[in-house]
Amino acid sequence: MNPGSGKNGVELIGVGKLYGSTQAVRGVSLAVREGEFLSVVGPSGCGKTTMLRMIAGFIEPDAGDVLIGGVSMKGVPVRGRRVGIVFQNYALFPNMTVRENVAFGMKVQKRPQLQIEETVASLLAMVNMADRADSYPRQLSGGQQQRVALVRALAIEPRVLLLDEPLSALDAKVRNTLRFEIKRIQRDSGITMIYVTHDQEEALSISDRVALMRGGSLEQVGTPAELYSSPASEFAADFIGVNNILRGVYEGGGKFAWNGRFFTVETPAEAERNPGARAILTIRPERLVPAEAEYDGPNALEGRVAGRIFLGPLTRVALAVDSPDGETLLLDLLNAAGESAQMGDLLKVRFAPSDAHLLF
Repeated sequence: MNPGSGKNGVELIGVGKLYGSTQAVRGVSLAVREGEFLSVVGPSGCGKTTMLRMIAGFIEPDAGDVLIGGVSMKGVPVRGRRVGIVFQNYALFPNMTVRENVAFGMKVQKRPQLQIEETVASLLAMVNMADRADSYPRQLSGGQQQRVALVRALAIEPRVLLLDEPLSALDAKVRNTLRFEIKRIQRDSGITMIYVTHDQEEALSISDRVALMRGGSLEQVGTPAELYSSPASEFAADFIGVNNILRGVYEGGGKFAWNGRFFTVETPAEAERNPGARAILTIRPERLVPAEAEYDGPNALEGRVAGRIFLGPLTRVALAVDSPDGETLLLDLLNAAGESAQMGDLLKVRFAPSDAHLLF
């Protein structure tokens, strides 16, 4: 099913959850299209796991409603929701083989034995685990256990697959491999998938859309490119990726004033209604590029290299800019250029008006 079809796989309508005096989730309304891969990100305690558990049916919302396939889930138990769940700790049955783990849910559904065997074989082949069908979980690596947990959840043919921090216990190389495996499986199966993670890079790399939560509420929902390039708030700009955040005044006419400097920026038409307003300009480190010392064009900054971090294909440079508050800007340089920016060097950088994002 194409996620652009418009039909909703999951819909939250004003959902809220209170634990004592703590509002874990507050008035969340969100539609996840059928066949869509949605990731939910946010800091610890923002409500993302609580929201997932309400969709699954482990907890009931105190306000609002959860719809799956257009049907209200009020009073519907976990087993009646046709929802598959993959946990962080895999939750495999230790006394069952891989084959038995994958078959378990289908046996509960009382499917014919031949159908169970065919489905198990097909799913294990899909994740390259056919040769481990008779192994026990203790004989598998963490990545292999996670593959089994994933296909076990798919075996019951759920309408929706929920994943709660499924890769957080794995090392970086295995995570990178499995995130693409999960995306391939989601694309091939067409299942609606809601993926909770604290890893923003993970969310940006595999999702159709990303929902950013803060304090129990939705801060911004959009495509990975929208959240990265056009954050809706300072929180979104600061949480998603690395950003330089400059606080100043929008003077009007596409001019942003910051610490005695004026930058040319692209602005929405409504910005011109309020010239002189306090504003924030965000610039991603990769959008700051070295400029020749004699460059006298717009949007130039000069500072001294105050720090360098080697990041494999690039070097992240901290540039101390002459300003009353002693701001430090970050820029990412490919290593050929990064090697030439040594500690204490005076460096001029520039950015295009379209490479900065203005927030009010």
